[in-house]
Parts: sequence; structure tokens; C-alpha cells
Amino acid sequence: MGEKFLEHIHQGRAGSFYGQEGSKRLEEMIQEGDCTTFEGTVEFVAQLLKALRYDHRQQDCAKEVSLTDQLRQGTSAKDLYNFLFGLSYLRPQFELRWHAKPLDQLSPGERGVLLLTFYLLVDRGDIPLIIDQPEENLDNQTIAGTLVPLIKKAKKRRQIIMVTHNPNLAVVCDADQLVYANLNKADGNRVTYV
Repeated sequence: MGEKFLEHIHQGRAGSFYGQEGSKRLEEMIQEGDCTTFEGTVEFVAQLLKALRYDHRQQDCAKEVSLTDQLRQGTSAKDLYNFLFGLSYLRPQFELRWHAKPLDQLSPGERGVLLLTFYLLVDRGDIPLIIDQPEENLDNQTIAGTLVPLIKKAKKRRQIIMVTHNPNLAVVCDADQLVYANLNKADGNRVTYV
């Protein structure tokens, strides 16, 4: 961020970012700034704008300076403001968590329900979706409290085809149609449907 910001600033002209001291001041501001929250980002940009408006090289008396006098030739105030308020210098960081636990600490069932939740919430498609044993490795409370409402919500906009060994899941999800399959191993693994 520092280098990109200084591409707009002429460090040979009076202002908070004059010379090597100005580079150090900017680095300190970046280190002290908290851009992990909305409020912190707003405060960080406000501090940069304040440092551009007032020359903070002398701590006891910061005098007002012109922004255009601090800009490099060929750079406008609009360019600098677009850079500052465009926030392209921020890099979003995120991770998936389930009940405050990171993904790598989840059980296989928790991982499955988290990823299924994430997929069903993000994917706004309306094509049919086949889910194989969504209840696998899940306790009844998670099935009833999380999985069932999620499937009910998703089936309002798309067809859900669920393969399950738990007939209760089909019932509590208000299945529109049930297909019962029976595998007869004694008859050469013959599958019959009811």
C-alpha cells in the first residue's frame, strides 16, 4: 500500500510525507491502522486524509498545507482519492467456520453440513441438485436444527433429489415424492423400486 500511495505524492514538497521521514511516518500509519473492520478502515483513511491536509512533521504545530502542492506531476487529487477510497490496496481475508471452529477442526459431518450450507446459500441456480446421504456423520439435533431447514429453503427454488438411508429425513423435509429402493443380494444384487 505504501509504495502505491507514494506514487501519488511528491516527497520533495512540504507535507507530512516529505522525504524519508515521510516514508517512515506512512509505514507507521499502515502498521498502526486496523483495516480488519469497517470502522478501522474508515479511521485509517481519515488519518491519511488528515496527514495530507496538515503537515505533521512538527508535532506541536501542524499547519495546513495544500493537497495539490503535495502531488506528483501528472497526478490529480481525483487520482489520489480514487486510490484511497477505492480500497484496492486491501486484501480480504476470510475463512469458513462452524460454531466458531475453523474448518480443519471440524468433524467429517460438521464439514459436510458446513460445505452444503455454504453451497446452498451461495449457489442461486435453479437446476436440480442430487445430494447423497447429507445426514451422514451428523447427530439428530444437527439434522433437525440445521440440515432440514436448509433443505426446505433450497427446495423452494430448485428440485432436490436426496439419497438417504434415513427415512425420517425424507419425512421431516416434506418430500414431494419417495422412491424406495431395495437391494436383494441373494438375487444377484437385483435392485427393485417401490
